[in-house]
Amino acid sequence: MQQSYCFLTDNLYEYNYNLLVNIIKLSAIDSTSRFLKDLSKKDTLKNFTIAVANVQSQGKGQRNTQWHSEDGKNLLFTLYVEFQSLPVCLAPVLSFLSALKIREVLDRYLGSKAKIQIKWPNDIMSYNSKMAGILVENTLNNNGITSSLIGVGLNVNQIIFPDFLPNATSMALVTGMDFDRELLLKEILTELKLVLTTRYILENQLEIKQTYLSYLYKLKIPTMFKDATGGVFMGKITGVSDVGKLVVEKQDELEYEYEVKEVSFLL
Repeated sequence: MQQSYCFLTDNLYEYNYNLLVNIIKLSAIDSTSRFLKDLSKKDTLKNFTIAVANVQSQGKGQRNTQWHSEDGKNLLFTLYVEFQSLPVCLAPVLSFLSALKIREVLDRYLGSKAKIQIKWPNDIMSYNSKMAGILVENTLNNNGITSSLIGVGLNVNQIIFPDFLPNATSMALVTGMDFDRELLLKEILTELKLVLTTRYILENQLEIKQTYLSYLYKLKIPTMFKDATGGVFMGKITGVSDVGKLVVEKQDELEYEYEVKEVSFLL
């Protein structure tokens, strides 16, 4: 697949990320993302504001699925980040980068015990079980992406999951240990703070994508999929397009591209 750069023509401005992260701690909330959206209507959010909750009743994942989490056991947060006109064509790279940095932290904690990979577009997997979900929502104007809400649900210390989540796992289930959620959050934010800038994403876009592909779940492995019509087919992931679509080679040896809502894995 041909790779392409995305260029920004305006002068670059990089926010000073040496400022302290603005953390809002919540005991219970319907959704940390919704909380920050509502807060932004009343007041100007500071760059790198994060809302973190012990429990959310309406946490949202990809395809409008609901994120289940036991009270006080996991990390549930949404991070607000500002950009200086990040080109819209780099929205997939922003999503890749968010997943990569969380994967990097988890790999330091769990190592070879977990085989941490990224399931397209940005779920974090340990072998065939889901450990974390990430949802990126971007705000745009005529010049590009001006801000993003990066919502994260990470299973940390929960060891029992409901029957309707047979493929869920957690850091505790993988290791048999409990983890300090505040320390873990601090490490994740430290990693994200270093890279979530327009300049970094522009200058490292190809490396980000290549690294993402190196950790992509089921890459080049024959896998069963279901499309939006309910049809089931065998295919093999060969990559991700420049606009973030999943590229799958079917049995006819042709490649097809899919949006998030157009295809799903059959585990």
